[in-house]
Amino acid sequence: MNAPNNSRQRPRATGSRWPKRIAILSDYVRLPYANGATFATQFLYRELTKRGHEVTVIGPRDPDAKPEDLPERHICLPSVPLHNHPGVYIPLPLEGILREKRDWDFDVVLGQTATELMELGLWLRATRGIPLVAVNTVHLPSVYPVVMPEALHDSKAAHWLFQKSFLKLADSTSASAYNGCDGLVVLSNGLKRYWEERGVTSPIHVIPRCVEPRIFDTAPGPDPFPRGFRKGARLLVVCRHTREKAVERLLEIFARYIAPANPDATLTLLGDGPDHDLFRHTAEALGIREKTHFPGEFPLGALPTWYHHADLFTYTSLSETYGQVVSEALWSGLPVVAFADGMGVSQQVEHDLTGLLVDPGPDAEMADWRFARAAVSLLRNPRRRQVLATNAATRAHDRSAPHKMLERFLDAFEAARAHRDANPPDMRNPRLATAFHGGRWLAINSIVYGLGHLRPPAVVNRHGRRQPAWNDLPDVPAVRPPSHARLG
Repeated sequence: MNAPNNSRQRPRATGSRWPKRIAILSDYVRLPYANGATFATQFLYRELTKRGHEVTVIGPRDPDAKPEDLPERHICLPSVPLHNHPGVYIPLPLEGILREKRDWDFDVVLGQTATELMELGLWLRATRGIPLVAVNTVHLPSVYPVVMPEALHDSKAAHWLFQKSFLKLADSTSASAYNGCDGLVVLSNGLKRYWEERGVTSPIHVIPRCVEPRIFDTAPGPDPFPRGFRKGARLLVVCRHTREKAVERLLEIFARYIAPANPDATLTLLGDGPDHDLFRHTAEALGIREKTHFPGEFPLGALPTWYHHADLFTYTSLSETYGQVVSEALWSGLPVVAFADGMGVSQQVEHDLTGLLVDPGPDAEMADWRFARAAVSLLRNPRRRQVLATNAATRAHDRSAPHKMLERFLDAFEAARAHRDANPPDMRNPRLATAFHGGRWLAINSIVYGLGHLRPPAVVNRHGRRQPAWNDLPDVPAVRPPSHARLG
């Protein structure tokens, strides 16, 4: 099946057109491990630069970054390491740095960050009048279990305390920050409702992420699955190995329901992260070690081959602001079985057209059984899988076309300028603005730094497989694979 090539860009005029100078606030200047938000930032950097915009990436200084790891235009801020996530650094709001950078002259700032680095954008708006567009990249209710110590993970009291303190503070702080912006980008309609319910009144733009054709429209490589993993029965999931991704739940569903119903079924779990070893031990305890495969994290360019040689993408996470791997699987013609999360995954998977969505509750055990039934039904029906595969690739190529994402961001920038003009900041007291935003930045980051010591340092990319740098992708025409057939 050859999907229509809807990913060709229809560029606007470049040159002197506004915005000429764009700053992107990013949590990484070097990508130590797979991260969907930073992949999206890299795409925006490359495509906006190609169109003639001057794009500067601003993020924390990474002492391990080499010159070839960095974008051509970058500003690295002083930072401290996050203890439980090697490779992650927390930028610091040193007042001397802010005073020194008062001459920053950007046309617009895009806050593609999940940290208090957003305060830098708010400070630039308050002191320089620069329009600011924020991007929501984290579903807060799903994040807090990641920082909890293992000893507290099963404590209802600890969860109650985190929900009443951490979540309430994080939600209110984020909503306040977003209301200080000239626009908020969310990745799904569900998240638009989420932030509207929490009092965000700034314009909200729903802009789904795109899929990079120069990676995902290339011909697949040789079959990477273990020799004993029979075609026609291969389940695949790609994600960071953290609690929030509900990998343990997927392993239990596979062990209790899928494997007994289909003895040939196998489950491959690509990725790495703090709970990787826990998930391997869970597979052993469930008696499915021989039916599961944990190959680790792979560079982005290797993923199309895994998607092509799999038969079904299974996703139990309920924490996704978007779920980029779901888009990649659909783009590659791989049907998806997933829980309906009401957010990013639900917006991508069209039930019974490109995959199957399963109600996740309120009875979790019954939901697990329904999830398994959906997966087994597709494993037993290769022709139905093929229909879903064809639909998935066609629909994803239309929905996730790069030019659509880029045009929507440019529209959001224009809307942000209009919003700034209608709501100009009071720039009469820059010292007060510096003290306020710098103080809030420092206070929240101090909390984050402390939370980072609740768990020991994680292994996040144990095989050291390098993710693409900012300018790694070749500027060549996409080459479609000849077929998405998955008849096994």
